[in-house]
Amino acid sequence: MGHGSKEMWGSATYLERDAGLPSMGESGLGPRPLTHADVDAIMACTDRAALAEMKGYARSYFAVGGSVIAGTVTCVAAALAGKPRLAIGAIIVAGAGGTVVMEARRRARQWEAAVDARLALLTG
Repeated sequence: MGHGSKEMWGSATYLERDAGLPSMGESGLGPRPLTHADVDAIMACTDRAALAEMKGYARSYFAVGGSVIAGTVTCVAAALAGKPRLAIGAIIVAGAGGTVVMEARRRARQWEAAVDARLALLTG
């Protein structure tokens, strides 16, 4: 089994519905930045199921969240073991991972907001 983006991050099933929705991308670094054209395509979509799948896909982005946990645990373990260089390196990795997670969630929330707005218009 390979480790391509689909195997690692899952498949964007909303695209399979061919509802005219744009691709957010498939990356551990988060979705690509939202554009005006993306918002226009989302606002034109009438397929509620595709929109729901798109929202679920956006919500699934946690990016490299595991590296934050692993870096923090490694930092604590290294500090307790008296290995300050390893502890410093691990906390740098955790901090960088945290920054990536925050950016991925920021972008994903922009996609979610567009989908939420469209779903509200369709149901309201």
